[in-house]
Amino acid sequence: MFVGHLQDHNAPLPAQIAAAIQHLRETDYSNMEPGKYPIDGEQMFALVQDPLTQDWSTGFPEFHRRYADVQYLLSGEEAIAYLPPTPQAEIRDNFLAERDIAFVQPQENETRIVLTPGMFAVFYPGELHRPCRAVSKLMRIKKVVIKIEIK
Repeated sequence: MFVGHLQDHNAPLPAQIAAAIQHLRETDYSNMEPGKYPIDGEQMFALVQDPLTQDWSTGFPEFHRRYADVQYLLSGEEAIAYLPPTPQAEIRDNFLAERDIAFVQPQENETRIVLTPGMFAVFYPGELHRPCRAVSKLMRIKKVVIKIEIK
């Protein structure tokens, strides 16, 4: 997991993550409609989203096996729960084969990450995260999730 601001040019990042961050610097997603946008076929693509944040006590942690997430916030404020890979976490809903996502039962001791516009968080395969949580009140946010296939 890595958290940063899009304008932070000094952070050393793996090549694929650095390429996704550079793409975000060069691409204005602010007026794009929600949907999937190709960057490099199925190896890297962007998902533009405009969800309503949810109460911190709701939702289930998720993880991916095939893709890393670069979650970049365009507007609003968002809290994201985080835990490192937790092999003992009980899988509640497994969609890894179809959509590369699985949800696990609620976990104790999640770290709370707060994103404001311009910030991003990177979640590697296996890392538990619970995005789209409200910081202080429920609100509509706009974000871009770049999915990067990890081989």
